Amino acid sequence: MQKTFWTFFVLALAGLSVPAAAQPFGAGLKLGATLTNSVSSVESATIPNSSALIVGPYVELRLPLGFAIEGDALYYPGLFPDAAGGGSMWQFPILAKLRFLKGPVRPYIEGGPAYSHITDVKTLPDLLHSSDFGITLGAGVELKLLALRISPEIRYNGFLFTNIQSPLGLFQSNRNQAVFLVGIGF
Repeated sequence: MQKTFWTFFVLALAGLSVPAAAQPFGAGLKLGATLTNSVSSVESATIPNSSALIVGPYVELRLPLGFAIEGDALYYPGLFPDAAGGGSMWQFPILAKLRFLKGPVRPYIEGGPAYSHITDVKTLPDLLHSSDFGITLGAGVELKLLALRISPEIRYNGFLFTNIQSPLGLFQSNRNQAVFLVGIGF
């Protein structure tokens, strides 16, 4: 009986591992910049333009019929200007992706939940929330050049909380943001 169980277990495991091995995985690096300010202010307050660079790794599980699941770890260094307390942000979106068409040029749409966390904050009185939850929506085009995949995209990030707000209401962090990213991966 025990021999039959182990034989069945090994055959089932081998049978399940063949389709799992056929699922292609992708990984790479995302580079980009914010298209909108991370902080808004009233007209009398002068907050410098706070466009930030974005960099971070991504992994992707490519599924049949043009579907994929992508996970990113994006770092926004120096996201907030010094007037807002400084700080950087990590963002972790988990996105469902749908690619259209076949061939080397494939447009796609994506969307899913995102978690963000502010780090490197210099002044704490203006910080309301260091962690936030929201949604990420995007669209882009994947260009496949041999094994290399280059995918420029535009994303919308909408978050639940205002993370930073001055006591007098002169400035606050924006809950909505547009970003431009280019993924370079395999």
